[in-house]
Amino acid sequence: MQEFKQHSYKVGLFILITTLAVTGCANYKLGSAPPPPFRTLFVEAAVNDSFAPLAQARVSAEIREAFIRRGQIKLVGEKESADAVLSILLADYRRAPLARDSNDTARAQDYRISLTALLSLYDQNTGNYYFQERPIHSQTIALRGNPYASDTSPSSIESHSYTQSEHVALPRLARDFGRQAADVVLGHW
Repeated sequence: MQEFKQHSYKVGLFILITTLAVTGCANYKLGSAPPPPFRTLFVEAAVNDSFAPLAQARVSAEIREAFIRRGQIKLVGEKESADAVLSILLADYRRAPLARDSNDTARAQDYRISLTALLSLYDQNTGNYYFQERPIHSQTIALRGNPYASDTSPSSIESHSYTQSEHVALPRLARDFGRQAADVVLGHW
């Protein structure tokens, strides 16, 4: 009798755990998210209303590349043949000093640069917007000095001008914008 109670207890516990596991996963769906309500997309060239130097071409190209990598929709080269049109407005660009130069404390050695863009997705078939001025934001660090230099005397430090370091950091911002734009446009339909 004792053995029967112990066996019943194990069976009951197994049924309880199985029921909880199955009901916990009841709303889970295998596969990717549903496709967006459009098949073709035209990405307009970014408009630069910020002070980001020469950013519009790089950001536009990286956003297009992100959609191509995803492969969920087809990019088209003419606005008239697209189901939807993505507009990009580079709205805000900021530089903030992170580290000061040890020889001149009024001069920053490294900077945090950040860029904010506003995305609008227009449905060409209905004449309505899917969304308007949805913000995306990215930031990175622009290093003027060489953080790996062993000799830190002023004459031996290999450093870039701020313009060079900003130019090197801009592709990182643009790649992040491409990824974020693809997430915003292709996700949650």
